[in-house]
Amino acid sequence: MKKLTISSFALLVLGFAPVALAQTNVTSGHWDIAAHEHEGSIELSLHNHDLAIEEPLQGSTISYNFGTNPKVDVTIGASNLGLLWVSPADGEQADAMGMPFIGFSAEELAAPFTGAVTFTMTGYSYTGSGTGHFYMFEGEDIFFNSTAGPGNYGSFSVNVGQHGHGEFGFSHAGLYSITLAASGNNGAPVGGEPATYDFNIVPEPSTYALLGLGAGVLSLMSWRKRAQQG
Repeated sequence: MKKLTISSFALLVLGFAPVALAQTNVTSGHWDIAAHEHEGSIELSLHNHDLAIEEPLQGSTISYNFGTNPKVDVTIGASNLGLLWVSPADGEQADAMGMPFIGFSAEELAAPFTGAVTFTMTGYSYTGSGTGHFYMFEGEDIFFNSTAGPGNYGSFSVNVGQHGHGEFGFSHAGLYSITLAASGNNGAPVGGEPATYDFNIVPEPSTYALLGLGAGVLSLMSWRKRAQQG
């Protein structure tokens, strides 16, 4: 199974040839989890929507630094999802907040592919403090729900030649690994190899400041101890 990770992001494109990067930490910009044809199946990769990167970007990580932005109490229809950090709702808002804007794309698929391409969440894990919950939603619809359990995490569909977005919600800081598989129709039902994307949810700067202060105090104490023994 392919593993792709998606945090502040810098990309240098040299010349005019398509560029495929081995490892990228995505923290800004408009990116799509993209479905494209590969030897008759559907392969998933991460593409920059704004730059003309034609080659799949392999081995990347997606980071959101919510800074001082507070969690919000999210209710979708009759479901209360609790207090979540919610990703920006559109590209301009994401740029203003210095965060990535992540979508799902079937723009690279063409005939004989027709109809909708469905991105199904097939796996989930969380590494961090507490119990991490992940959701993707838009309006009154919940597409991905990590609390639903294996086999019921949900799906999101876009038509061939199009792309779409939703909001991502995260309950805790930490690393969320989300496995997706795409399926569609090219005259017959077709799927492909799943891909796992890592979403890194970064604590507030104050948390980092406290960690840095603690490390500095320990370093100073160690230096003084060595000086006294010297």
